[in-house]
Amino acid sequence: MNLLQRILAAVRGQRPGEPRVYISSRQAGVTVNEDTAMTLPEWWACVSVITRAVAGLPWGVYERTEEGRRPIKGTVEWLLNNQPNPEMTAFSLREAMGAHALNWGNGYAEIVRDLAGRPAELWLLAPDRTWPERDEAGALRYKCMGENGEVTYLEPSQVLHLHGLGFDGLTGYSVARLAARSIGIGIAQDTFTQAFYANGTMFGAQVEVPSTMREDQIQATEKYLNGKHGGPANAFRVRILPPGSKATSFGMSMDDAQFIESRGLSVTTAARWLGVPPHKIADLSRSTNNNIEHQGIEFVTDAIVPWAQRLEQEVNCKLIGARQQGRVYTKLSVNALMRGDSKTRAEFYRTMTQIGAMTINEVRALEDMNGIGPAGDELLVQLNQTTLGRLVNDPPPQSAPAAGQATTPAQADPQADPQQGPPAEPSNVIRSAALAYLRQQRNTA
Repeated sequence: MNLLQRILAAVRGQRPGEPRVYISSRQAGVTVNEDTAMTLPEWWACVSVITRAVAGLPWGVYERTEEGRRPIKGTVEWLLNNQPNPEMTAFSLREAMGAHALNWGNGYAEIVRDLAGRPAELWLLAPDRTWPERDEAGALRYKCMGENGEVTYLEPSQVLHLHGLGFDGLTGYSVARLAARSIGIGIAQDTFTQAFYANGTMFGAQVEVPSTMREDQIQATEKYLNGKHGGPANAFRVRILPPGSKATSFGMSMDDAQFIESRGLSVTTAARWLGVPPHKIADLSRSTNNNIEHQGIEFVTDAIVPWAQRLEQEVNCKLIGARQQGRVYTKLSVNALMRGDSKTRAEFYRTMTQIGAMTINEVRALEDMNGIGPAGDELLVQLNQTTLGRLVNDPPPQSAPAAGQATTPAQADPQADPQQGPPAEPSNVIRSAALAYLRQQRNTA
């Protein structure tokens, strides 16, 4: 912490605690913190795409039963999917908590319970005014500071705490602080671009004036040139200098500074810090029609699923009663994000229904369609499939000869040997040999 942070910590009553890694907030000539990081387009895009995806997932509450899982509708399900408090929706709360966790490293929400101890409301807490600490006895608690400076202490059971990678497992690193150098370079490039266009897309220049010019004339000339060349609309216009003046430009061109390549590198760097595939933030330089679907699946498995599991485990511990834990749980459904094109989905559904793994109603539910009634809950299998044990114990019956067909070997084939019988089909020979071998093995056992 710097001196100002120490003073603020002492005023707030916060235990200072030196950070494990100190990186100055002044990088590449600009100030970098959790708020200014969001002014960088690629950083905003990464944070936004993750939080939107997680916030939009259906969040179910289920109970484990002997028949499988049973969905539960109630207060917890309403808080997670609709309205956690009278002032915001569930999407807004999840989106804000995710943005706090991605930037500050920690997202907090206070759990307000009713007289019976059941969750009734969830209220967002500011990540820069909330932090976990130990009391005099060493027990964990959360210190919350209001806008008026009033301090409130909350028990761990009263706080939903979403955090990313951290050192102690209780708090997460501030990604924006750790990535200050990378973010500073990106913001500096944006500032440079703004100055480039604001100054008529021309780099700075110096003008030699006659020695006879007075100071006020020199200042008037500077004001005239800067005013006439400022702004993109004034680029490439011809200006007349006073007699005896000579203009000389200096600096390097944008090509020499590899400006375009540097901007592309900044996009990739931001995506790397937050674990987002570049194509999700409009960088398609490494994407093709053949790999774009698989890259979308990688985004779900590598960027969305970890945050979904963090949310699920935190809610299962904090919002589910002690007597129900292990039996009642919550689950974020990422299946909607994993869906491929219509042809791939059709082939998947066909396979799952043919092997009896899914019902018609389950397929229609995944496609946001209504079921077809009780008949759609039946599992279907193909008739030409059976188990090996049933084939041994109950061999298929021999088909009777049709009317008018030969019933004896001689009638079937005059040249056939009556002692040998009629020739068998190759498939029947193989099946008979297999059945005989299996019966022998069973009798031996």
